[in-house]
Amino acid sequence: MTQGKSTKYSSADTIVCWLKSRTDLSILLTQGWYRIPVTTKIDDLFKAKYLAFYQSHNFGKESLIIKHYGTIKNIVTKKREELFPDEPKNARTGKRYYKIRMKDMNILESPVYSRRARRVIFLNTTLDKLLAAKELNDLYHCSPLEDILWEEFKVHEISAERQYFFGTPKNQYCLDFAAFCKKGNLDIECDGERYHSRFDKVVKDYKRDNFLTKKGWSILRYSTNQIIAETSYCIDEIKETIMSKGGAV
Repeated sequence: MTQGKSTKYSSADTIVCWLKSRTDLSILLTQGWYRIPVTTKIDDLFKAKYLAFYQSHNFGKESLIIKHYGTIKNIVTKKREELFPDEPKNARTGKRYYKIRMKDMNILESPVYSRRARRVIFLNTTLDKLLAAKELNDLYHCSPLEDILWEEFKVHEISAERQYFFGTPKNQYCLDFAAFCKKGNLDIECDGERYHSRFDKVVKDYKRDNFLTKKGWSILRYSTNQIIAETSYCIDEIKETIMSKGGAV
């Protein structure tokens, strides 16, 4: 994940959460709470003001969409046996959860969908982005550099996935943008100077790029100045590279 330079980039106030089952949805709508294991690492959980819910593959025709969202009332810690007192004793009975109680629940005017049916468990975003989003990629709130490119991608109809994870359990990498092409895929990276000028990060980038290259990926990297001052050049090069790889799939 890269960092760009901006003093006005707003903080994320919303977390999109994975909604596993219709039972969980029923609890959310009738009892007004959602649970997250205490062992789960989530950035800024206690700073979030809102939750939105990404429905899993178990929802039939309404799978892999974000439809419901609401305001957080409070967060308390509970054991599973306190959350589900009628559940028979099992290995998870003593497991601890954050019980997130909701002040209200709302339905988006237009559900947010995933173009490539991605399984995303937690995603930090803003309420403004959630209310304006048409698809999952509109929600990512990682850096202003990525947002600049993403808006241009939409204008020029460049198909890509943001914050796409690729690799093995030992070597798992997060790609700023992944463009899937007929003759090999393309990784597009936004290199904020403060992050990528550090020697340890440069070494990691080399290792990462070598791994992706071995797996058949091509890589394009753009600096802060290029993205801000030479946006058209970046977009033209990305489009030409996608075409050279047989076009998008």
